[in-house]
Amino acid sequence: MRTKTLIDTTGQARLARHSLGAAVLLAALSAGSYATLAQAASFQCPKNASSSERLVCGDPTLSSLDDKLATVYQRAKDATPDRDALEADRVNQWQWRQHNCKDKTCVVNWYNRRIGELEADLNEGQQAQVVALKTSVAEQDLDPSARDAILKLKAADRATLHAQQ
Repeated sequence: MRTKTLIDTTGQARLARHSLGAAVLLAALSAGSYATLAQAASFQCPKNASSSERLVCGDPTLSSLDDKLATVYQRAKDATPDRDALEADRVNQWQWRQHNCKDKTCVVNWYNRRIGELEADLNEGQQAQVVALKTSVAEQDLDPSARDAILKLKAADRATLHAQQ
């Protein structure tokens, strides 16, 4: 009776080791697949992704451009006086890429063009913020030293914000 119990226990231990090994292998394979699919930062990489999305999800260069685009878009969004127009443009640009870009060259060109456009929007928005601030300060009829201190403080805040991004 004792021999049968030992044999059963040994068999169960062997089965458990094989099951554990299979589970570890499956987890490792799943993690590798997930890492490949989850590479793009600004969007999830779904199983039913478009051809341009699959390119971005599977290519580190395109994924890096996607990261940069997401950062520049957020900065432009924070600076723009017209968020609705910026969002409408984002949707239109994304739809164009979805329908027209089927290879890496097209996607790279699209990202570079889009990043350039958003950087221009960002600069324009920042200039508009400076003009609005100067107008607001001027309308408050402050002492010149107080006015200068406010403008310097706001410029320092803006420089700190840029350094953090």
